[in-house]
Amino acid sequence: MNFGSEMPSKEVIVGKLRDAVVKVTERDPASIDLVDTAKLREDLGLDSFAALELIFELEEMLSVRIPQEAAATFQTVADVVAFVQLQLSPSPTSGAS
Repeated sequence: MNFGSEMPSKEVIVGKLRDAVVKVTERDPASIDLVDTAKLREDLGLDSFAALELIFELEEMLSVRIPQEAAATFQTVADVVAFVQLQLSPSPTSGAS
């Protein structure tokens, strides 16, 4: 997905995360509560393999690169969203002369 020069909103990122969780876990979207404090393992039920699949799905859906080292630190929905926002934010040097 190409967002151009605009960074997607938190809601868009959470929506893509929900889509990825649904695809990976095959759960009903209505049963997935993606509040910031939701824990990936305990609340969303992701084991190590499902978490890896989730990262691949997010990379594809959002056109971002999520290194395994970073993914290993994700504990909550907020962790994932913050990392994706950082990856998609415009470079501080873009447009500078």
